[in-house]
Amino acid sequence: MIAAMAAMALWVGGIARVRPARLGVPAAGVAIVTTLLAVHDWTGSLAPRWVPALVLVVLLSTPSARVLRADQDLLRARGATGGQVLGLAAAEAGTAGLAGGVAGVALSLACGFSSGSGVALVREIVLLLLAGTLVAVLAILPPALREWYFVPADGGPPWWSPYGLDFILLALAFVWPLFGWAGGTMLLWRLVELGLRKGKRVIGGLLRPLVSGLAGVLALSISWRSALLARSVVLVALAVAFAISTAFTKDGCGEAKVDLIASLVLAAAAAGPSFGAALNERRRDLLIVSTLGGKRRQVAAFIAGDALVVGGGGLIAGHLLGILFVVLAGMERVPSPHGYFGLLAVVVIVSCVAASARIAQLAARDEVSDLRDY
Repeated sequence: MIAAMAAMALWVGGIARVRPARLGVPAAGVAIVTTLLAVHDWTGSLAPRWVPALVLVVLLSTPSARVLRADQDLLRARGATGGQVLGLAAAEAGTAGLAGGVAGVALSLACGFSSGSGVALVREIVLLLLAGTLVAVLAILPPALREWYFVPADGGPPWWSPYGLDFILLALAFVWPLFGWAGGTMLLWRLVELGLRKGKRVIGGLLRPLVSGLAGVLALSISWRSALLARSVVLVALAVAFAISTAFTKDGCGEAKVDLIASLVLAAAAAGPSFGAALNERRRDLLIVSTLGGKRRQVAAFIAGDALVVGGGGLIAGHLLGILFVVLAGMERVPSPHGYFGLLAVVVIVSCVAASARIAQLAARDEVSDLRDY
């Protein structure tokens, strides 16, 4: 038992040292969720607005499949069992959840969001910490188990597409609005992935004014990576939808400002670091283009095409999804704050540009010998 705990501590310490974002991202997400829970005071609404934020945090905090595969290959080579891998992933989730939960509780107390006293305050703090740990567990454990016990496909439509789960949930929206939210998000994911995979001609036509002769090649590249890009589009869209649903509704409890700030942070994370991680998965493609004689301008065109798809597609789809959230929730509406929508668009665009610039900088350093690392 002591040896197992020591191994978990060493593993978590190594992850924190070598890949700090692996623990930092879920911890930051947990802090946001626990703060939102404290602000909304665990309201018994049938469609609490923090649910899209929670789902987005789970998706944003999911580790990269390529990184997970590399780590688990190393563990397999050292004779690790499935139970040991589960224990290490649980240790990661517990550490990130506790750290983020403590940060969220501290912020809530400092800002006066948790204003109880005595036993009630202790109970709320314990519940917030448990909720934060659950969020981290949902983000970290399922991908680790999937990579260990199954051989997930690197591309193709979402797993629920053959079963029509998105349509079933949308049909059940009248029973519970959250079914409609989930079904709408899943349907969007299905349509975006299908459009990117099958719409090569349309995408090429849209990109031709920007990249001229490279439009066809770029459209084909986007089609090959449709699953990866669709996930990025949906993450940006979900962040925008949370912002839209927050901006269009009124709660009368001073909660709106916190929701608006949280939505901007999540939008920046979805369009920045998360999109950057997706672009990083494509560095092998970019290196192959460079190896075959592609110029820097052509490599930059590939990156810009992805940024246009994710940023533009996410903003448009997010507005539609946000309106669906508002309609299903049945909340009282307020006039749309156009200034906030403009700020939201700026945050998404700037984050996409920053992520693209960083990946372009890294791609320029890659050498042919680096192909073996991909």
